[in-house]
Amino acid sequence: MDKKTLVAVEALKHISEGNVVGLGSGTTASQFIMELGKSNLRDKIVGVATSIASENLAREAGLKTVDIDDVDWIDVTVDGADEVDKDLNILKGGGGQLTREKIVWKKSRKYIVIITDDKLVTRIPEKRGIPVEIIHFGKFTTMKKLEALGLNCKLREGFITDNGNVICDCFPSEMENLEALEGRIKAVSGVVESGLFLGGKKTILVADNDRIRVIGS
Repeated sequence: MDKKTLVAVEALKHISEGNVVGLGSGTTASQFIMELGKSNLRDKIVGVATSIASENLAREAGLKTVDIDDVDWIDVTVDGADEVDKDLNILKGGGGQLTREKIVWKKSRKYIVIITDDKLVTRIPEKRGIPVEIIHFGKFTTMKKLEALGLNCKLREGFITDNGNVICDCFPSEMENLEALEGRIKAVSGVVESGLFLGGKKTILVADNDRIRVIGS
């Protein structure tokens, strides 16, 4: 069993009959969706998808999905991550669905992050920039304002989010307080959301060779 399947199967232990389940996006989260569809929980839960692709995959797997506005809360969300650091700060948005993923996270009572061990870093962002979703109108003006914060920003050419917006990946010129940086990013007009998932309770399931490590609570 490969690492992504191993950690996806482990995440099933956190799902109970009757749950509203947040369905994440990306390759590892997609594996979880497929495993959930093969499990005996398939007809006993409802899902809230974080992307059009995840919703389509869930339906193909035989899962019932509902709109996020149709539920008061989400019992547990299972999602992936691009990077997770020692303080359980998470970097997401490699697939461009960070805004929907963050909305689902904020409405979840329990948040399970499933990753392989190569996603662990000392401090985010380490290997990639911070994805920032911005509206299409005035995108270069918005990027200039982000660069004025000390970020080196690169537009993802040809990529449009499920919300009809664009993504720029922003690389800090120096390490600084992440909470303060996120606040400055989100204060820029034209910014929709950032890929910094900071604070909050999270349980991180890490596939490390043939075993699962649990980090967080």
